[in-house]
Amino acid sequence: MSPLWRDRLVLAIYPDRIAWMRATGIRQARVIAKDVISFVADPQAPWRNALSALPEILNMAKAGGLRVIVLLSNRLSRYAIVSNPDSARTPDELNLLARHAFERAHGDAVNAWDIRLSDSAPGQAALASALDRELVSALKDTVAVSGTRLISIQPYLMAAFNRHQRTLAPRHGVFILVEPERLTLLAWQNAGWHGVLQMHAMSDWRGDVGRALDRLAVTLELDEDYPLYLFAPELAEAGSVTEIAEIGKTADTSPEKSNQSIETLMPAWPLGLIPSQDRIFAGAMLALP
Repeated sequence: MSPLWRDRLVLAIYPDRIAWMRATGIRQARVIAKDVISFVADPQAPWRNALSALPEILNMAKAGGLRVIVLLSNRLSRYAIVSNPDSARTPDELNLLARHAFERAHGDAVNAWDIRLSDSAPGQAALASALDRELVSALKDTVAVSGTRLISIQPYLMAAFNRHQRTLAPRHGVFILVEPERLTLLAWQNAGWHGVLQMHAMSDWRGDVGRALDRLAVTLELDEDYPLYLFAPELAEAGSVTEIAEIGKTADTSPEKSNQSIETLMPAWPLGLIPSQDRIFAGAMLALP
């Protein structure tokens, strides 16, 4: 086995499961161990049962001394557009702007959230993410007790978008990310963030994509020539790698309203994972450097 310093542990945390993988390699990651632990989601604090299961997983993965990367489901993350970050003169003012962006939609609930702001181009809007502060604190404490080192916490949306950013149209577009029970759309325009939308996704989620696009188009006044990119790595039928390539052809449920087509983005699988068998690890693999 490779020296320990080359290995890292990725934890993809959802309300009802944790998919973990141990990977090695520097230039090209290779998965050498993996598993999924499932549990019942807590409706009051969706992350609580995941944190209860985490010590057992860290022990199972023999994580002592490893670097740990956490990817959080979009069901545990919230997003907002911060329209004028350049008006802030200090980090405190910038944090206040981000907090106000969430308060407009969620009210006083933001007082219990850990809010982070992405980098933005000068004069452009920024994208903020919010996680339960208690979740972030518990993650850090649990990982530290196990003798591992937490090096990053990544919301699913940003991990997926960053992985495909070079292939997306630079001027404007909509990135559509689908995971079980969650649909997230991120729009950009003129190299800046334009809008973000999250909604519950049913098992037959193709219709939800069409409705979400209609809603986003009305809210943001999108032109019909906006490029659309669909990424749904966990939801193709097992045993059919090409199934996901067909999703983009059927996702637009309103062809009479628009001639838009959706480009389907395909995940790049690391060594040690088989697409037809390991789709449940598709989120976790996005966090591999």
